[in-house]
Amino acid sequence: MRALIVALPLLAFLPACNLAPYTKADVAAVDMNGATASLEALRASAREVLAGYDALLAPDADLRAGYKAFAASADGFDGKVEGVKRAIDSVEKSTAVYLETYAATRESIKNQDLRAAMFVRKESIERQIADTKVELSGLLAATDSMARELRDLRLFFGANLNAQAVGQASAVGDTIRGCLANIEASVD
Repeated sequence: MRALIVALPLLAFLPACNLAPYTKADVAAVDMNGATASLEALRASAREVLAGYDALLAPDADLRAGYKAFAASADGFDGKVEGVKRAIDSVEKSTAVYLETYAATRESIKNQDLRAAMFVRKESIERQIADTKVELSGLLAATDSMARELRDLRLFFGANLNAQAVGQASAVGDTIRGCLANIEASVD
């Protein structure tokens, strides 16, 4: 996530950005801002799911109402995960287009010093994008793990909504908390 934020200002100032009113770098920066917003929404949704899960486990919880709220927040989490995946895909596409445009612009420049400077800059951006992809793969692994646990809990509670089942499912909370911690660490 930090690499995503660092890459934003770098893309905005590259020479190839001056090719059109809406430059390739501008599109990539907008996509990155959208991805950042999607990640924040995912984090908030994961927190909401955990709060709903904890409320369901409370000794005096209304199990039907608690399950309904928990299931709704878990469904919302699934939607946020899909939103993050779409945002990441959009960022990957727009940065690829930007880098292609940048490389084509570099090829048009005849001055060897300027070409060399552009080459160094392009390599730096490619490294930052690669670092961001590594961070995002960790985030996606954590979200996929949490989504699996939530699907299992919805199925389990859908078939066994009683105090004994709630007690049996309490151990899954540690797994959900661990997934949330990984999501938090990836987003920060």
